Amino acid sequence: MVDKIKISSKLILNTEINNTLLGYMSPFSNAFRELRIFCGLRQAEFAEKLGFEQSYISAIEIGTKGPPGIDFVNTLIMRLNLEENWQKRLFGSLEISQRKMVLPSEAPEDVYKMFNELRRQLDKLHPSQVELIQMALRLPESMTIPINPESLPPRRKIARNKI
Repeated sequence: MVDKIKISSKLILNTEINNTLLGYMSPFSNAFRELRIFCGLRQAEFAEKLGFEQSYISAIEIGTKGPPGIDFVNTLIMRLNLEENWQKRLFGSLEISQRKMVLPSEAPEDVYKMFNELRRQLDKLHPSQVELIQMALRLPESMTIPINPESLPPRRKIARNKI
């Protein structure tokens, strides 16, 4: 029977230092690696405890393997007896680490064009461009609804003095 590890403390690593030392990794890769370190286990020991190959654990940590499925996270939770803060962190990082997106078939043409342009330039975006895109996505929802010009009141004509 595999020993269970009760994890109750939070592990906070400086993401900037982490990315500098290890290169850029997905949020799930970072959280997964920090969990293993928090448990005080080497990759081989962690893999054995979880019932996976060490090479698979390594591939998840460095991000060469895409984020695993929900079943993998549930296995982590069960085998390590993870507390709620780690559960939330793992599921949250899994959600934002997804690499594939599907546009709804009813999306307007402008959305298709914007998505395609973003896809083409994704690997060339400057951090300030990423920040601007994120800011635009956080705008109030009312700003994302197109205004029908017919619903606007008619323009007033302004009388101008002729010189």
